[in-house]
Amino acid sequence: MDIKPLLVVFWFGATFTSLIFSGVLLIYTSTPKYTEPLSQNFTLYAALPENSGFSESSIDKADARAKIVENFFNDNKSVLAPYAQTFVDVADKYKLDFRLLPAISMQESNGGRRVIKNSHNPFGFGIYGSKALKFSSWEEGIEIVGQSLRENYLDQGLTTPDKIMAKYTPPSVALGGPWAKGVNTFMEELR
Repeated sequence: MDIKPLLVVFWFGATFTSLIFSGVLLIYTSTPKYTEPLSQNFTLYAALPENSGFSESSIDKADARAKIVENFFNDNKSVLAPYAQTFVDVADKYKLDFRLLPAISMQESNGGRRVIKNSHNPFGFGIYGSKALKFSSWEEGIEIVGQSLRENYLDQGLTTPDKIMAKYTPPSVALGGPWAKGVNTFMEELR
């Protein structure tokens, strides 16, 4: 008598039985069981303190924006980081997006790292060939360029970097708009 067919039959039988048993066990263990809770007399306590008063704190939006600008300039190793609050104050004064002036300064001069000596003009503003507009301080430059952006650009309907570019740096338009793309990128970093 040959034992091999008997082993094959035994193996298939054991496998089939194991599969059936596993399936039944899986169904039994995965079916939720509902049991009626026992009635108990106890009180639930929360580990929370009594609400005897509350403390509230807030962050001034202007402070947060100045910190965002400062961190942005520090991350880019800009000399303009100490003037972050000035950027925000000028933006508020002229109703500009607080990110616009820092973004333009990064696009034009790497945040004031590449400017004409003693010009305090990180915006490339009024620089045409050999002509260069200079300011007496960084604050003056931020103020004048902020005012000019409001009066000569935004008030004229040039409200986005793409629209501003057409007047601020016309050659960039012919090149497909790298100036506006750069300003938009820096503004996104300031979110």
